[in-house]
Amino acid sequence: MIRVRYWTASILPLFLFIGNWNFCLGLSGFTIDPPADLHITDPGYLGWLRVGWALPSTLRNVTRCSVRFQLQYFNTYQDRWTTIRTTRLSFHAQFDLGKEVQVKVSTLLRGSCTNNSEILSPPSELVLQPPGGGNGPKIAGFGCIFHRKEFMECTWNETGEQPGPTQTSLFYWHKNMERALECPGYIFSGAERVGCGFPLDMLLEFSDFNILVNGSSSNRPLQPSYFSLQIQNLVKPSIIETLKVTAHPDRNVTVEWLPPEGRIYHSCLEFEVESQLDGIMERCITRELTCTFEASSRSETSCFRVRSRVHMFCADKGFWSDWSLPRCLSVPKITPDASALMKMVLACVLPVTILALLVAPLLLWTCRRTLKKRSCFLTPEKNMFTPFCGSPASSTEKLPFQLDKADVQLFQDGQSV
Repeated sequence: MIRVRYWTASILPLFLFIGNWNFCLGLSGFTIDPPADLHITDPGYLGWLRVGWALPSTLRNVTRCSVRFQLQYFNTYQDRWTTIRTTRLSFHAQFDLGKEVQVKVSTLLRGSCTNNSEILSPPSELVLQPPGGGNGPKIAGFGCIFHRKEFMECTWNETGEQPGPTQTSLFYWHKNMERALECPGYIFSGAERVGCGFPLDMLLEFSDFNILVNGSSSNRPLQPSYFSLQIQNLVKPSIIETLKVTAHPDRNVTVEWLPPEGRIYHSCLEFEVESQLDGIMERCITRELTCTFEASSRSETSCFRVRSRVHMFCADKGFWSDWSLPRCLSVPKITPDASALMKMVLACVLPVTILALLVAPLLLWTCRRTLKKRSCFLTPEKNMFTPFCGSPASSTEKLPFQLDKADVQLFQDGQSV
């Protein structure tokens, strides 16, 4: 009995291994169908397309596994493939319709029917070619600036490849619009359209802002050009008008300014201060409204200017504003000899003055106390009287003035008393 149990315990792992191996071999040959009816729908939103597909017929009755789909499309704006996994049968994405539209969709199956392993089907693929094959002249130099977050201007240049006059048109769309609309106000250079202006109420931040520019001439039409923008990344602040420069006794120079006008939050701005000291350019980038520079002893005139832009915590990128008008400040020049002389004078005169102020009261007090303790005597000598301090025997000093007898008698009377 013990031997039978030992034999069973020994052979059971072998059977389990063989069974799992056969199941894995079965899964390796197990395939599923890709999605059916892959198609792309253009609702007229200038590149905002709908990609749709259907569940393969072989998986309609599957209940023990979950079905998902893996969508891959080539993002021409980022020049890379983007992968999305979803349980839905459609997905919206932004494409550049002036280039190839490439889409791949696969089926993902996972659950008890696959022993919780994930199986990926071969992809269904669809490629759409651009209209006209993408060949032919296009506009050039397209760019947009969102000024002060109050209005936006988009401009472009003529390609130069199109002979004869060209009439261009611009259309735009964002997700709050039911359909694409034409430019509300064209910018002209002579008779040619070279740009478009957008008021604030026609703009939308933090969303795809799609633009199409096409045109025609007497020769043949221009190839359409598609653009997808994030207008919060196109902000250009206005020029800084108020700039103040202050020099300090320690030869530091402080530059202060007020934020530019417009709808841009001041907390979203960073500033660049450019200074020219001794012919050397220095820069200071800060989010404060002040910056301090240290001027050398050789500096006579220092000039400063400031500009601003939206920093990285409010937008991915942005445009620097134009430079403010420069502000210059004359700094008193101190030569090395004069500076050294001033330091020497301060180092010598100041200690002597302090010492004199401390010693003089002590000397006065000492002399006054000594005079109080000493008495004066008069000695007659040939009608000449000499006052002296101390004992008469030790006094040899005589004063060159003569006292009359009345004064001497008065003094002697006082001594006798």
